[in-house]
Amino acid sequence: MSNHMENVRAAIDAAVKVVQTYKWLLDLYVLDFFVDNHWGMLPQSWRDSFHDIDPQTLGYMLQDHPTKHLFPLSFLALVKFVKSMSLPRKSSYECSSKNMDIVNNQKLRNMFLKHVKLKKRHEISLMANVVNDVAITSGCDAVIDFGSGLGHLVRMLSYNYGLKTVGIECQSQLTDEARKLDLELEYTAKKYVNIDNITNFPRPIHCNETLSSADQLETLSLKETIHNHGLIGLHPCGNLGPLLLKYFVQCNRAQFICLVGCCYMKLSSDGYPMSKYLMGRDYELSYASREIACHAIEAYCEKLCKGDYNDLKVHAFRAALERVLVEHDPKLRHSPIRSVKHTDNMTFESYSKIALGRLSVPTMDTSKSTADLAQWKRVVVLYTLRLVLAPLVETVILLDRLYYMMENGIHCEVHPVFDPNISPRNHVMIGRKNVV
Repeated sequence: MSNHMENVRAAIDAAVKVVQTYKWLLDLYVLDFFVDNHWGMLPQSWRDSFHDIDPQTLGYMLQDHPTKHLFPLSFLALVKFVKSMSLPRKSSYECSSKNMDIVNNQKLRNMFLKHVKLKKRHEISLMANVVNDVAITSGCDAVIDFGSGLGHLVRMLSYNYGLKTVGIECQSQLTDEARKLDLELEYTAKKYVNIDNITNFPRPIHCNETLSSADQLETLSLKETIHNHGLIGLHPCGNLGPLLLKYFVQCNRAQFICLVGCCYMKLSSDGYPMSKYLMGRDYELSYASREIACHAIEAYCEKLCKGDYNDLKVHAFRAALERVLVEHDPKLRHSPIRSVKHTDNMTFESYSKIALGRLSVPTMDTSKSTADLAQWKRVVVLYTLRLVLAPLVETVILLDRLYYMMENGIHCEVHPVFDPNISPRNHVMIGRKNVV
């Protein structure tokens, strides 16, 4: 493991060096584009290259399509480095799990996905396969899902794969609804499968808990049937992900963990950094950089390549309105305004009227807005430049978690499981104990 740890440290150091070099770019907020003259902060060679570029061309370049545009060498080097040093994002994990007979019936298969949006269907199906694979290799027949919501994942693991499951959720309304969905599935299943099979299925256990510390997790009152088990978290928000990793390290009964990160901007100092290695270095990640790491680069670049980016004008509208507000009264900077969805015929005046609905402000001077709005493509370009760095920031966060596990003697891997075009946070961190 020592060579592997050395390689991970080297990867962290290299990634952080670039993230720190471009901190000035990562920390820019779109709404401050005009107020702080973001365009003027770009290197001269970048401004010369990007001043009249069509965002579609930038999308082509980022997706490795040929283009005749001359990009600055420093930008090309940055893009190359980010792609080579970021964790792979193309789904590559192959599952060996086989479902139980219940899913051979189309109506029952649909029952698992009832009330589930397409994105969640994709995630639940693949996550269930991964969890079952890891449970088998770890010798576990039980899992605990933290932040289980309506219980879709534990329901599939119980009735599809025969695992004992516990879903822990802080909202009692969701827990009550999860129990109803379990009974609804069982009622429908009785029509299509042997009654003995139904009674042998381990019904999920749904619990209400609000978690704040790893020590609190140790005191959870679980059923006597839950002994050696695995922990799972499908996009646990903010600090909950690191909390589960810490619990996994401490809990002797927990044999494996499958975790998909989410909402990095909500991480506190308890959630990043986690590893002693990063704690001993000045490897801070700002809120803005962690927030951009949660954005969907694949879907965004595809949008640019299709030339389908007129709706992104709304970002320029917001930045132009910010200048108007600040010049009217500096105290209005970053005021909470209404979110407005762009429409084809939307004018800046109609946008402003809706956006300022919550603020009591008099009529303001918008004479500069026409010139600002003519630069709307520059606003799109600058956001795209920030987004180029997003996979590298996420890589730093995930490698920190990986190294934390390795510091504690735990075998850990990170795999891109979901299709990033469907689910941008697509890496599943798999930790196993007692791996030779």
